[in-house]
Amino acid sequence: MAAGHDLVVLGDLVADLIIPIERLPLYPERHGWAKGIFVEPGGAGNVLVAARRLGLSVASLGNIGSDRYGSEMRQTLAEIGVDVSQVEVKADRETVLCLVLSDALGQHVYLGVKDEHGLWSFPDNWHEVIRGARALYTDGYTVRDLLPPEDIFAAFATARAAGSTIYFDPGPSIEFIPRGTYERAIAATDVLLIAEPEARYLFPDLGLEEIAHSLLALGPPVAALKLGGKGCLIATHDESIRVPGFPVQVVDTVGAGDSFAAAFIAGRLRGGSLRDSATLANAMGALAATQRGAGTRIPPAARLNDILAEFSIAQGLAMP
Repeated sequence: MAAGHDLVVLGDLVADLIIPIERLPLYPERHGWAKGIFVEPGGAGNVLVAARRLGLSVASLGNIGSDRYGSEMRQTLAEIGVDVSQVEVKADRETVLCLVLSDALGQHVYLGVKDEHGLWSFPDNWHEVIRGARALYTDGYTVRDLLPPEDIFAAFATARAAGSTIYFDPGPSIEFIPRGTYERAIAATDVLLIAEPEARYLFPDLGLEEIAHSLLALGPPVAALKLGGKGCLIATHDESIRVPGFPVQVVDTVGAGDSFAAAFIAGRLRGGSLRDSATLANAMGALAATQRGAGTRIPPAARLNDILAEFSIAQGLAMP
């Protein structure tokens, strides 16, 4: 078993079935065309891929079925250098799937497909992998549907005791997670990564600065508010930093937020300031949006150089 990973990603091993279509929405009784079907690592798999693009040593702690989708995803991740030795393969389960319909305007729809067997297991040996990592990342899908919350909080406690930094992105699932559970997860987090729509779900009547400080009041020392093409707002109890986005031709935003997360983590692990790490994250998120689909379609870090040409410090954080 490999040890000493930069980043361990907990849960949300999903196979994306990406279907590029002409235009959303779809209407009954109308014909349309799809431009193929592509299978890619999805969910937190996008974080794993983006982290590897940035040269981080990463491990996946998740569950898959013994079907072709799980096997192909595990092989794909292994081929790009993700440590999948601790991924649990369940003979009696089906890999979680996500149908991703995306159109030429960059709009997309997610349709999750999962079996009827409930939550997945959390083996004790995962704690040892977490102890050896510099950072731990998980998301709202994992908290909502994949692993028992108490096992997730035990993983957070293991990371905390080992001095690892905990990153949590609740994602759209926050609407379906019991309030006590997501508040407990946020309170245990070192860096909260959250998109503007989910933040506004929590605090619908506040401005961005007020939202950021309301998020900090829930417990995390750092809140990274993702604003899409507008960049991000990074807040601590001492400062609030607005970092602009990068103008790119947006093709598909699937995986952009996950790429942002991986790059922000990479920047911080390499000693970058909050501003420089956010600049790197904005650039990586923008780069991901220039491609159709995510997973291994997330471009390599070398492509970041053009976007980061005017930001020499953040450029230096892109690769070890």
